[in-house]
Amino acid sequence: MILNKTKPHIIIVGANFSGLTAASKLRKSYEVTVIAPTQDFQWTPNIHEILSDVKKQTSISLNLETMITRLGHRFINQAVSAIDGRLQTVTLDDQQTLNYDVLLIASGHARSNYGIKGADEYARGFRTADNVIQVHRDITAAIDSGKRAININIVGGGFTGVEVLGELLRKYSDDKRLHINVIDRAPRLVQALPEKLSSDIVEQCKNYQINFHFNKKITEVKKDSILFSNQESLDSDITIWSAGTKLPDYLDKIDTEKSANGLAVNTYLQAKSFSNIFIAGDSATFPKPLPKQASVAMDMGSHAAANIVRFCASKALKPFKVSATPVLLSLGDINTYFIQGKLVLASPMLAAAKEAVYQVYMARLSTLLPLEQSCSSLASRVTLSAEKLLLAEVFKLRPKVLLQRSKIL
Repeated sequence: MILNKTKPHIIIVGANFSGLTAASKLRKSYEVTVIAPTQDFQWTPNIHEILSDVKKQTSISLNLETMITRLGHRFINQAVSAIDGRLQTVTLDDQQTLNYDVLLIASGHARSNYGIKGADEYARGFRTADNVIQVHRDITAAIDSGKRAININIVGGGFTGVEVLGELLRKYSDDKRLHINVIDRAPRLVQALPEKLSSDIVEQCKNYQINFHFNKKITEVKKDSILFSNQESLDSDITIWSAGTKLPDYLDKIDTEKSANGLAVNTYLQAKSFSNIFIAGDSATFPKPLPKQASVAMDMGSHAAANIVRFCASKALKPFKVSATPVLLSLGDINTYFIQGKLVLASPMLAAAKEAVYQVYMARLSTLLPLEQSCSSLASRVTLSAEKLLLAEVFKLRPKVLLQRSKIL
């Protein structure tokens, strides 16, 4: 390993939660280059709300070049095609090669279709704001077409799948033409969270045109249907793919220990084979899996940056410790759930808490923008949320309904 002691060149691949947080912690005394294939940071935990018009793409996005440049760093808006840990190089899609002294991989995960035939072609992804906007357009077009029945299938009953379902119900619950199916290979919803949560969500949905299909293995996605391993099928006008993630393709050949879920790291967030490669966010994997939460990714980004500074100064690194944070899961305007360990609280009023998390973190990140843009961004977010979410949805519920839905599971 070669380290430039005068002004180390630090490359950060990825600029979402962990990458952007790390970049904000590194001083101008380092030469820092941030590489990302997108022009904007997106607050992805709330992209599902674009589906119901509660959020706009602009309200969950911040311009990366503006923020990175104001930090005194260099921003490259490209995808990475390869990393060579031995040569200490990063190759971009245009074949430009950059040398680094220290590398932080924070590029998260990409969509995985598990090799299912037709999934790439006929299933819509749900990982970016652009994905959600396309799904929104598909639903609008189907409704405008005058079809008597519109079959929307959500593949994946995890966190994202449940929140997609909730936003569909928020916007379209009165449209009897829409029939929604939620499909998962698991025996229930949100497998990583308490079982009682799944049971309550299913119970809350019993008065809507929703069917849950558990323990189902998909063998093919067609333009107008989904086929299962037991020879059954479901009609599908719109298939939304919220199941499965994998490491980005550019990491396939990196010469360090990895699994399908991420690159193995030690307790200091270093790659197993290269001490000058750090990994944060969903790209990193520990023997015991960490929660896939924005707060955890941001903590990892901050810690990785601190350890990179120590590494460049030849100081002892500090181990990363995960802070136990609660989870907030929304089911549209029907209910919101607070989960901490085995404790599950449910109440529509918790939507305000979930919105507050979004507002606080976006406000914090907005400080990286020029003051005028930061204030304008804050004003538009607060106004839109008050109009579309808090006033329009939460406070319209009758006290009796609020009481019935508010409970400890």
